[in-house]
Order: sequence, then C-alpha cells, then structure tokens
Amino acid sequence: MVKKYFKAIRIKNLALLGLIFWGLMLHNYSESFSFEIDHLLLFISVIITTASGYLINNYYDINSDKINNKNIEDLSKTFYGNCYLLHLFTSLLVLFISDLSAGWLNLVIITHILVYLYSLKLQHWPIIGNLVVAFLSSIVLLIPYWLTGYFWELENFNLSENLNQIFVIFCFLLTIKREIVKDMEDIQGDLKTGSYTLAIVAGQKFSKVILGVLVLISIGFLIICVLESILNIQNIFFFITMISLLVTFLYKTYQSFEKSDFKTLSNLLKINFLAAGIWLYILL
Repeated sequence: MVKKYFKAIRIKNLALLGLIFWGLMLHNYSESFSFEIDHLLLFISVIITTASGYLINNYYDINSDKINNKNIEDLSKTFYGNCYLLHLFTSLLVLFISDLSAGWLNLVIITHILVYLYSLKLQHWPIIGNLVVAFLSSIVLLIPYWLTGYFWELENFNLSENLNQIFVIFCFLLTIKREIVKDMEDIQGDLKTGSYTLAIVAGQKFSKVILGVLVLISIGFLIICVLESILNIQNIFFFITMISLLVTFLYKTYQSFEKSDFKTLSNLLKINFLAAGIWLYILL
C-alpha cells in the first residue's frame, strides 16, 4: 500500500522538485541569508501541497485514468479523497507551527484553491489548465528567491547574476510543454470523459505545432542567456545540455503518433528537468 501511495503522489516528481528547490536555495544562501528551520518547514508544506494536488487530481480523474490505463490498482476514490484532506490539513498545520509570516500561509491557501479548481474544472479547458500548472510550478521555484526578500528583479539574462529568475522562466516553458504532451498522451480518456484539452479541440497536429513553437522560444531564450552570460565551463555545459535535449525533443515530437511515443516525449522533458537540477549542484 505504501508503494501505491508513493505512486499516487508522484514521488519521483516531488523528488525532482525538491532537487531543484534546494539547489536554488543553496545558491541563494550567503552571510546575510543563512539556513533556518522555517525554510525546511515551508518546503515540507509546499511538497505536501503538491502531493495533495496529485491526490485530488486522481480523485476527479479516476474514470479517465482507467481508460488511459493509469489507474492505480486497489486505490479507491474514497482513499484519494481522504488522503487529500489529510494532506491539506497537514500542509497548513506545518505553517502554523513555524514562525513564517501570514503571507506564506496565504500563498499555500491560494495554491490549494487553484489546485482544486484545476482538478475540478480548469484541466478540462484548452491551454488554461496547462498554464495553471506551469504557473504553480514556477511559484514553487520562486520561493527560494522570495525568501531572500526580493519579489522580482531581472535586469538582464546573465545566468550567474539571475540564476533563480532564469530557472523559473525556463521551468515554466518546460512545464507547459510537458502538460501539452500529457494531454496528447491521455487523449482517449479525456475524449470519453468530456474534456476539451488542446489535443481534443485543435487536434494532435496543431498541438505539435504549438510544441514546436514553444521549443523554439525556449531555445531562443537560452541563446539570449548565452549571449549575456559568462561562458565558463559550467555554463557552457548547461547551455549545450539544455539545447541538445530540446532539439532532440523537437525531432521526436514530429516522429510521435502513438501513446508510447508521447510517453517518451514526457520522459525527455523530465530528463531536461533532472539535468538542470543536477547542474545546480555542479555549479556550487
């Protein structure tokens, strides 16, 4: 049962999120900004909130998941509902016992509301649901930056000077691509349960065009960063790796027609995330 629970909350995705989160935190720590136990408590609350999103999504998607062969055996709708409520309560409790300001509690509450609305309705709308997930993922990676006392400053695209902000933008673009791919992968179940995702409304071919445009935007963004960054060995490694993976993804996109092909595309984007996360620690 524990193994199935971890599968339900996408433990690998949570681990990947934690890898990047703490990589950014370690880069932000300095003599004037050092580790506090509240940082860990905030991270725990964020991870539990993210897990709750997967659980409530499983709750509402249980029928489409059966069609798409994604349903987890022996885990019922009641199980997902009860686990979701437990995670919701726990994520708020962790913040209550911390010394963090009320603003962080408000952020987590708003996130829970958006996650619930996404699972209930927004995920079934073309593009809107994809943007919501990408936005929420970006918020998580903005937290290390917000903890330093800044909200958003981006005067240039120098990777060394604006690491956190550049990662947020890049991960936003990666996430929205992955969400579109996921909709293409799950099209059969979504069709039979009344969803109106981009893949259903506009078709697979148009979805591939959108993916192609997003890949080109991502590559263009990275090229701008290359031109404005110091080209040391670490940065060159990062840019070459990211651009190579994106080019591979673009090629594979137009070779993809079956469910297994779209699964491969999704895994390629996960590798992109993983490589970016590992690079953060190489840079330390």
